[in-house]
Amino acid sequence: MKKELALFMLVITVMGVVASGCLSGQESTSTSTASGETSTPKKTTNVVIYGYGSEMITLDPSTEFSNSIVVLANVYECLVKYTPNGLEPWLATSWESNENGTVWTFHLRKGVKFHTGNTMTAEDVKWSIERTLRMGLGPAFIWDPIDKMEVVDDYTIKFYLKYPANLPLIASSAYGAYIMDSKYLSTIGDDNAIADWLNQGQDAGTGPYIIVKDKYDPKTEIVLKKFDDYWGGWSGDQFDIAVIKIVPDASLREQMVTSGEIQITRDLPLDDLPKLQENPNVKVDQTASYQELYAFFNTKKEPLNNKLVRQALSYAVPYKDIVDYVLHGYGEVAKGPIPKGMLGYFEDLSTYTYDPDKAKQLLAQAGYPNGGFKLLLTYTQGDEAEAKVAEILKAEWKKLGVEVEIRPMNWEQQWALAKSDPSNAQDILIMYWWPTYPTPYDFLFNMFHCEPEINFNLCYYCNDEFDKAIDEAVTLEGIDPDKAAQLYRKAEEILMEDAPAIFFYNPDDVYVYHKSITGFKDNPGYPQVVFFYDLHKA
Repeated sequence: MKKELALFMLVITVMGVVASGCLSGQESTSTSTASGETSTPKKTTNVVIYGYGSEMITLDPSTEFSNSIVVLANVYECLVKYTPNGLEPWLATSWESNENGTVWTFHLRKGVKFHTGNTMTAEDVKWSIERTLRMGLGPAFIWDPIDKMEVVDDYTIKFYLKYPANLPLIASSAYGAYIMDSKYLSTIGDDNAIADWLNQGQDAGTGPYIIVKDKYDPKTEIVLKKFDDYWGGWSGDQFDIAVIKIVPDASLREQMVTSGEIQITRDLPLDDLPKLQENPNVKVDQTASYQELYAFFNTKKEPLNNKLVRQALSYAVPYKDIVDYVLHGYGEVAKGPIPKGMLGYFEDLSTYTYDPDKAKQLLAQAGYPNGGFKLLLTYTQGDEAEAKVAEILKAEWKKLGVEVEIRPMNWEQQWALAKSDPSNAQDILIMYWWPTYPTPYDFLFNMFHCEPEINFNLCYYCNDEFDKAIDEAVTLEGIDPDKAAQLYRKAEEILMEDAPAIFFYNPDDVYVYHKSITGFKDNPGYPQVVFFYDLHKA
């Protein structure tokens, strides 16, 4: 699972008296400054709590590549904001490029304050991106197209690229694209010293909320307070305090949201959603996600190094039944490797369907008329959906004479096995993927491009024609999206023919929120993020 894979996270905690006092209608007087220190008491009368299932590991915008964006996206901002309807201004108000997409100019919003009190300028943009590139960790690769940056004036910055790229889309990334206060952070020390400072529960962002430093515990909850000088302004029905409360137990989160103890949550048992839809105290929000479940074939080991065998097994998958049984209908059968709603998704792409007779025919062609081989399948331990999919595959492939050993493993163990010598690795690995930013290249490059060292191409697939198509497509996304789409389609048709993986489904994002709030809108470009600024008291 990429980011979901290693969802080890760091969390900020506040003493329970703050949240419980506010939730019970009492007033809390504890506040903190932008640097996180306690300041003059100020009354706050409203709190919104997001019940979340996992912890966090870093608060450094340059390196965070996992769930901690649920915090960062409320504290920091990017130049551009992604929405399913297109890109929107955020810290940049407009942008333009030269004809071939190798020079981009961004015009910045004026009057934006950092939580430190400093004014945001183009120097902060340049410094933030340079730091991310310099550290070279996590999402730093998104800025690879940049050759150099030029600060034209305080509110204009120019990017010179090594090759054409859709820089506004890159600049909207949920990972690695947040703008930091360079003037303040530069006084702290080198990059590692800055990371240490940030990870103590401090921030240097422009977002509507500030991390409360002196209420910090990495395993309980993250408390954010309203930034009074936020450039977007405030209305009386927004929330002064936002809490991300870590509650791993999904059933407990369900009880909490229906009772109003928390106001919003996600990843509840799918079996319970029908009754929640009938509950007058909550609302269920169901939207398509940019997440997809895959099973990677080990294309370096017999018999899966035979394309006919991979095709046969792909035909022996009851795709619609899996969506109905595993997702209870809260999702769609995948149409290839790219989720619906993104560039590179094609409704008419020829994909595999459930056809047991075709599967038997192809196995016979491959020299296995009665099956007769055994496969090791691994999935992430504790993931109920992956476990169900694994059991379905085992039952269906048994009908072909193929024996499947299912081995649940924690993600790090599973990934380590897959990155070892392919001849000793598992035969099939099940995992999810979602994009760093919404481009098909993120999916196709990371999981299927030839790579000298195994990272996420866990099927060990390598096809020069496929690589050439996607490498050209990504350079055209910003200047000729139609041509880019044609090349992505060509690549996906190659992928479907070669069958290095099974493309199961795209699960919906399902949030449940209490009737006491309004304004929630899921944004698949920022997975699992609740933008607290958008929420209002009902």
